[in-house]
Amino acid sequence: MLHLNHPAARRSITSWARQPLLVSIVIVGMAILLGTLLAPAASGQFVNRLDLVGQTVYVGDEEVELNLRLPRIIEGSQLEIRVHGPYTDPKELTAAFENPPIDDALSLFTVQQLDDLAADSDGIISVTVPDDEVGLLIRREPGVLLIVVELVDATSVVDTLVTAVIVEDDTRGAAIDFAFIADARSPLAHRSDGSIDIDPEAVVARVEAAVVDAPDTTLVQFNPETLTALADPSVPGGLVAINRIRQILDPHTLDTRSWVDLDEEGWRRAGETDRVFAQYAEGADVTETFLGRSAEPILRLEAATSPDTLELLRSVGVTAGVVEPEQLAVIDLERANRRPLQTRDRNGVAFTVLPVNRELEATLTGVDPELIAMQHFMVLLLEARTIGTDRGIIIDLDTIESRFLDSLLELVVSTDRLGLATVEEIMNRPPARDAFGGLLRVDLLPENPSEVTAGASDLRLTESTLDSYVEMVAPADGPISPLRTLLAASMAAELDDDGRRAYTDAVFSTVVNGAADFKVMESERITLATRQADLPVVISNEQPLPINVIVQLTSEKLRLAGNEELSLTLQPGQTELLIAVESVGSGDARMLVRVTSPDGVLDLATGSIDVRSTAISGLGLIVSIVSLSILLSWWARTILRIRRNRRPASVHPATTSVSDPIRTDLPDADVDPDEPADQEPESTS
Repeated sequence: MLHLNHPAARRSITSWARQPLLVSIVIVGMAILLGTLLAPAASGQFVNRLDLVGQTVYVGDEEVELNLRLPRIIEGSQLEIRVHGPYTDPKELTAAFENPPIDDALSLFTVQQLDDLAADSDGIISVTVPDDEVGLLIRREPGVLLIVVELVDATSVVDTLVTAVIVEDDTRGAAIDFAFIADARSPLAHRSDGSIDIDPEAVVARVEAAVVDAPDTTLVQFNPETLTALADPSVPGGLVAINRIRQILDPHTLDTRSWVDLDEEGWRRAGETDRVFAQYAEGADVTETFLGRSAEPILRLEAATSPDTLELLRSVGVTAGVVEPEQLAVIDLERANRRPLQTRDRNGVAFTVLPVNRELEATLTGVDPELIAMQHFMVLLLEARTIGTDRGIIIDLDTIESRFLDSLLELVVSTDRLGLATVEEIMNRPPARDAFGGLLRVDLLPENPSEVTAGASDLRLTESTLDSYVEMVAPADGPISPLRTLLAASMAAELDDDGRRAYTDAVFSTVVNGAADFKVMESERITLATRQADLPVVISNEQPLPINVIVQLTSEKLRLAGNEELSLTLQPGQTELLIAVESVGSGDARMLVRVTSPDGVLDLATGSIDVRSTAISGLGLIVSIVSLSILLSWWARTILRIRRNRRPASVHPATTSVSDPIRTDLPDADVDPDEPADQEPESTS
């Protein structure tokens, strides 16, 4: 029997009640529906509707019983019940449910005086199909018996309900198991301004809603980025939420997730394969750290997934994928018939895929969940009886109504031909084969990937700049980790080009600001009185943290006694360096100072130190001595020559002899006998 007070149904109603908007919509819809129904009732034209509340499923020794609800019983109404079958072909049974037969009934009987059969004020009546109407012959013939119930009044058929019972046999076919996937992801929490926008209670509620009606071992999608955000110290109650999420997800499995949702093919085409690897590595690490879980090697594949993408995913550990029916050719879906399919990556390596059964989900709808579930149940039982290998159906809990699912699962547990399994178990079953017995190879039908080329270019440039900044910061894990997180978040599939640029711009601006406020302090001209001295150089760091830098020193007239490139850490404030220099000559000189990041990419500051040297170098002294010596030698030679040329003449006394004649030819002159003669008298012979 099926009952609406099933615990799963109550859980479903409770989960809806947590959603105010949905409750409002339901209330408004019910009001409109009641208004529509009550209007004809006031005019005497109320239309009765048959609802299946419960029934016998398997034909055994006991009689078949149907529990039906009639909202209002009009005097003179009666039920006409026909039994058709048995059906052994799933397709024929499906067609019979859609267009119930009129002729060739195995039995036909009428139920009158419905007022006397009403079990309670809800209008539920119990109808027993007479055993002689079913007959021993039918009991011996396995198959599904179609039961058509028509509510008729004096003139017409008011409503028709089509259900079925099954005559079981001992033939053991294969099993058809249900596996479930659920989406418990939350929106991106890390914002481009560095803040975290997340509501821990809302995240927990979203996870609860995703799996509240899910059978155990459901494959759940949950982004590790959400866990990183919840673990941030700025999020109150975040760790409590993580603990609650861990408890909720404990019975279920997790699929392999990148840190944020990615269009893997788009990033691969942009040349960012390594970034995709990093995303999956980070996702695995975060999941293990905060949930203590390892994910299953299964992923819901993006619509743009191609053989190249599969090769990339295989590199990060993914071996199987859940796909949408649109990603496979229709003929491949028909041939697969609920079995895993084999596709190939770029290197020809097999990759298992299985589509979500959207066709089944689409038919699980209507006003009578029990009736719809019963019809599907009967078709699946016949299908399981005719197949030779176990099959699987993947249901997306995000798109199926829980009341239909609850009714169907209540029936599933009544037979071993239908059951529950994990997605991984179904993926590991024998794959589909073609008409010749070989493995059925299929090709994915990829859509065009997202265009992330511009974002990838910005990301590379920003990360290159960030790498330079990382070497500057001491310690490196301080303010850098949030910037790395922003760059990783910029790859999220939910962002467009403008959204990604906002993240990279924020990181770039932070690096630019972190590389500012450095200065080589100017000073008055420094005079060096000695040939060797320590030259003071003052560098200002107005950043609030120590910064690793390279200081480059160059000068044409000063020789550095040490290295021309210094590696040091500038503490906040001013740092004074004493640079040992040696002057190569007297006069003015200039030392150029350049401060860069350790890799030399970022220029932080430049300046110069003016120097005047009054000391004479050793070479200069030697040159001066030699020059002075030459000068003194020249002076000495010059003086000696002058003295020689101006030396006074020697004066000798005149002597005569008897043989010397006396000159009488000299003129008379006044001669001072004491004045020396300018030149000696010429001798005569």
